Formats: sequence, structure tokens, C-alpha cells
Amino acid sequence: MEKTDSPLKKYRRQPKLYVSIPSNGKWYDETIVAENTYTNLAVFSMTASDEILFKTPDALINGIATSKNISSCIPAILDPWKIKTLDLDAILIAIRIASYGETMNVNTVCNKCSAENTYEVNLQSYLDYFASKKYVDKLSYNNFVLTFSPLNYKQWSDIQKQQTSYSRALNLQVSKIKDNTEKEEFIQTLIDKINYLVAQSILDQVVSIEVDGEVETDPVEIKEFLENQDVELYHKIKKLIESNTKEWSLPDEKIECTSCNAKSNIKVSLDTSDFFVKG
Repeated sequence: MEKTDSPLKKYRRQPKLYVSIPSNGKWYDETIVAENTYTNLAVFSMTASDEILFKTPDALINGIATSKNISSCIPAILDPWKIKTLDLDAILIAIRIASYGETMNVNTVCNKCSAENTYEVNLQSYLDYFASKKYVDKLSYNNFVLTFSPLNYKQWSDIQKQQTSYSRALNLQVSKIKDNTEKEEFIQTLIDKINYLVAQSILDQVVSIEVDGEVETDPVEIKEFLENQDVELYHKIKKLIESNTKEWSLPDEKIECTSCNAKSNIKVSLDTSDFFVKG
């Protein structure tokens, strides 16, 4: 007997909303986002297994939870690891809206009277906010023009894993070292590694350098050049990246305590361990 289509097919997940990528695909191609289409991407709600991933510590630390959820909820994104970090917040907010709705409760403690308050945040306004943002990708320095590209999710995730491993080493190993000199050397070694990691994450965002009418795009050549330049250039690069980071950060929410009426600002966290919890 010939098998007919299941009557359940028409009840499978349907898109809950459509989202546009804030960068408009500036750094992508059809291997990263299907058909080079960066507007009105269908966003589906998370499944139960998607939600469980966000409650799995190892999957959160190594980035797999976020990567798999993006693939599940926005199928047009073919390679989540190559999504730029400045697009990531909007994508995660869209998935959150599709799964739990446009609002989210945020719990705070008043700085003045210590009362506990719960505020409702409109997540759709954040998508509108990101749509208006601009990324500055050029820096002129003497005869050079540097072009920048944000870290992608794989680069960012690898840095987070490294930083986590160094932090764990500080917390777990330092107390076991009895000799003070050896302890100080161990701590300084880890601090040096963290500082180097931060510096490299900044320099890695320079993707080309133009000088004398020629353009260098080889990452090895670029890194070697930057590592041997005056510190002034590093500070200019760092300042531009920090400016872009601030520009693309979520805006503060103005709140008022229900007990003492004290007014203050809070910043909503997109920490995936609690952002993807219904409420």
C-alpha cells in the first residue's frame, strides 16, 4: 500500500516572524546565508531540544548551543559560525521573540531601597534599534588605510573558551601552589596570556591595509606588520573597535522602582543561559 503524506505535516513549525540582518550581508556570501538574501529571513520558534541545549553548560561554553539553535530557527543561515558578532544579538533576539513573544521580564534590585522589581522589556524595539546602526570599517593612519571586519562567531567563541580556561586555571590552580614566588609567576603568566589574547582579538579585526596604491590582505603579513608598529597605531585601532562595540551595544532601559520611585538605568543581558528562559 502506498504511503500517503502524514496529516501532521501541515502542523509542523511555521515562521513566527521575519528578520533582516543588520549588516545587510556586508561580509557574507551564499555559503553563509542562502541565496545572498539578508532581509526578511524566516524565524521559527525553538524546539524542546533547542531549549535544552541552552541549559547545557558545555554546549553554552563551546558555542554549539547557539550555533545549532540558529540553524534550527533560521534555516536560511547556513553557517552560523561565520556570522559576525554585530549581527548576532539581533538574530538571538529574533529567535527569542519567535519562541516566547515580544516581551521579556527583567528582575532587578533597587540600588536605593533594595526592593525587588520586575520590568517588562519590549524586544521588538531592539530589532528596530539595530536596523539603524552603522559600522565604521576604515581607519586612516599616516599613509595607511586600514579596513576592518568584526569577529565572526567562531572567532569570538574560541576567544571565550580560552578566557574561560585561563580563568578556571586562576581559580583552581593558584590555591594549590604553596610557594609564593611560583604562585606569582603562575598568575603573571596567565595574565600575560589573557592580555595577549585580547590584543590578538583586536588585531584580527584588521582585514586589509592599503598603502602606496597597493592593498595587503594576507592575515599573516597584516599581523606581523601591526605587531611591529608604534603603540600609537594599536591604540587607534583599539579606540575604533571600542567605538563600534559601544555603538552596537543594547541601549539602556530607563526604570523606576515601584517601592521608592528611584529612577535608574539597566542594561538587558543577552547571556544565553538566562536570555532563553521563558518570562
